[in-house]
Amino acid sequence: MNFIVEYWYQIVFALIVVSAAVIKVTKFCKQSKQEQYEQIKGWLLQAVLLAERDFGSGTGKLKLSIVYSEFCERMPWLANVIPFQLFCSYVDDALADMKEILESNKAIASVVESKVEN
Repeated sequence: MNFIVEYWYQIVFALIVVSAAVIKVTKFCKQSKQEQYEQIKGWLLQAVLLAERDFGSGTGKLKLSIVYSEFCERMPWLANVIPFQLFCSYVDDALADMKEILESNKAIASVVESKVEN
């Protein structure tokens, strides 16, 4: 009982974090497959853009490993379900979208290129 009195705020914090994680996973699982794919696709596009900004072109394997590592950290339950080959095809789709964005949006392209040059 003394333990609960002394560490009540840490226990409450842990319960809040666990509850938030359960709610997030539950919401994701209740979505349709298309909505889930779109959500993953959006995150992958962001991750690929950031990897391109940080490492530049010509470092495909390194960027893929960084993006996959972030994916495993951010969505470990999903990383256990999605095979690596399927993940790679999702990354390829995100790369195609990234190329379109960089060609059509010069502001984003300049941010990505300026970070690589520094």
